Amino acid sequence: MTSPLSTPTDAPAPLITVDVWTDVVCPWCYVGEARLHEAIEAEGLSDQVEVRAHSFELDPTSPVGGEQDNIGHLVRAKGMPESSVREMEEQIRAMAQELGREYAIERPMANTRGIHRVMQALGEARGVDAATEFFLDLQRSYFTGAANPFEAATVTGRAVAAGLDEQIARTAYEGVSHDGAVEAEVREAASMGARGVPFFLFNDKYTAPGALPTDAFRQALRQIADEARAERGQA
Repeated sequence: MTSPLSTPTDAPAPLITVDVWTDVVCPWCYVGEARLHEAIEAEGLSDQVEVRAHSFELDPTSPVGGEQDNIGHLVRAKGMPESSVREMEEQIRAMAQELGREYAIERPMANTRGIHRVMQALGEARGVDAATEFFLDLQRSYFTGAANPFEAATVTGRAVAAGLDEQIARTAYEGVSHDGAVEAEVREAASMGARGVPFFLFNDKYTAPGALPTDAFRQALRQIADEARAERGQA
């Protein structure tokens, strides 16, 4: 089944492309993607927008393996009291619930580079839509508590289900391949001024940092759609 945030390969060129730099463990990316999806639906653009996920590491210093939890990670990395971290997580959960999404307060946490390498390998083998759907589905499963993206079998299994050769998936996850592709996308975002994620690029022209409110996404989509239609000579 085709994701509502992607365009079938045999479909006409999308009216709007949305490139989003994201990380699987980024809560604002999860909220931002939900708001974008809601805005696309509200503007009646579901079959005219293609979303393309790109790699960005929220915390490249997170240890590989040696899995910890998100609460402890933020306490140690940001020097925040645990009570403040939990309060922040509760606030984000409330935002997610307003969008009709579940949100697990406590989640595993580790380095995400291997996950990005698998996404890059899948994009190379099956195309950007397959890679995007794989990544966003994994991100949603992570935040609902349905999947642990730091288990190799989980990530490679989902990649294989999306059409990637199992050995290629394992090689990418273990860090032997596609590292340069991840780094290239991180540098591309930085060249446009991104200092965090989510970071959006609309129709290769307009950038927007952060998880914008749904109404702001709607306004942007409306204006960009009108501009694209005018350029194509459409009414």
